[in-house]
Amino acid sequence: MHVVIIGNGIGGNACATKIRQYDKDANITMLSAETCPSYDPCSLPYFVGGAVPRDEVFLKPAETYEEEGVSLLLGHKVTKIDTEQKKIYFSEKKGLCYDKLVIAVGGGMVVPPFKGVDLKGIHFCKTLGDADNLSNHQGTAAVVIGTGLIGIEAGEALKKKGYEVTLIEVADWIMPKSYDEEPARILSDALRSNGINVLCGEKVMQINGETCVESVTTDKREIKCDTVVLATGVRPSTEIAGEAGIALAQNRGIIVNEQMMTNVPDVYACGDCAQTQDAFTGENALNMLRNNAVEQAEVIAKNIVGIDTSYRGAWNFTRAHFFHSHAVSLGKTETSVAGNEGVEIIEKRFKDDYAKLIILNGKLVGAQLIGKETLKAGILLGVMWRQDNLNELRDNWKNISAFNSPYPWNYRFIGKYMNL
Repeated sequence: MHVVIIGNGIGGNACATKIRQYDKDANITMLSAETCPSYDPCSLPYFVGGAVPRDEVFLKPAETYEEEGVSLLLGHKVTKIDTEQKKIYFSEKKGLCYDKLVIAVGGGMVVPPFKGVDLKGIHFCKTLGDADNLSNHQGTAAVVIGTGLIGIEAGEALKKKGYEVTLIEVADWIMPKSYDEEPARILSDALRSNGINVLCGEKVMQINGETCVESVTTDKREIKCDTVVLATGVRPSTEIAGEAGIALAQNRGIIVNEQMMTNVPDVYACGDCAQTQDAFTGENALNMLRNNAVEQAEVIAKNIVGIDTSYRGAWNFTRAHFFHSHAVSLGKTETSVAGNEGVEIIEKRFKDDYAKLIILNGKLVGAQLIGKETLKAGILLGVMWRQDNLNELRDNWKNISAFNSPYPWNYRFIGKYMNL
């Protein structure tokens, strides 16, 4: 059996490792458009800021691929997938046949259509090449457009390098996909206390300069700068799949079933390019996080080697760590469940710490934690995965909280959050 994996990122490598674990004889070939072995994209801002040496961003050297029996073809961009002939084409029109194909091509940065995005001084922080360029750039004042994790971590890295840094977010608060307004406000205050200017509810109109960045114009002001980092979101890379007739969700990722297979037999997809379902609500989900890519990869590996396995669904686990602040977002936000009946919100503030629980129809579907409360993320995640009935917990609280109660201790823990 010949398994071809397109993509050398987190999902692709996890899939190759698991296939080899379950099948010692499978022929595995991995192709990557990049020219270096696998690296950790989450470590790139720390490399830019000088906290992590460049050689430590790599997850494994090229020799490890050989030891695992994986044929790694670097610098080869796949240009076509022929699903009828079960063949892919790459650099210089070379072809390669497969028995099973895994598409793990990730996603690319969204480039806004405003004026000035091609000026010298414009940067990204998505790939190692991006991080190299930003690390080598000599500047003094940076505007980071977008406040997802990439944007905030890039802003922290540049601040530590001595830049004056301004973060701009078009939404009303930072990290709007992962955090609701109150925890986001707490985190914004923490950024400001570390010298980063945070502007929310502000729209960038254009980037100014003749050949190099000189300033950024928003709908409210002009900001002088010599560096701009575009952190305006990631779009799943689906072009090559779509051209091959593989089904795509509208403006989303590659559609897969519970076995992570596409509509084409023997073709699978995982990671940032794949649309699955939410593990807790069953909704269509494009949850572009490392934990999901790794779990999806294992499901694919098992199904490829004949171990029938289903994927429960994607889930959000977003960890924000900058300067001295720690925050975790699990599952859904209040914003994302707004309009549903049966929504209950619980918020707790403990000096510098914060906790928020989002309950839908008696089930915990989300939590946002700051400070020491982040240490309880695992307990709350367990409540979510088990889909504990919190209405029953409330009704039976007298028995649950009794001395020598036979109920699990975590029931009493969650009950305290619920003021029981």
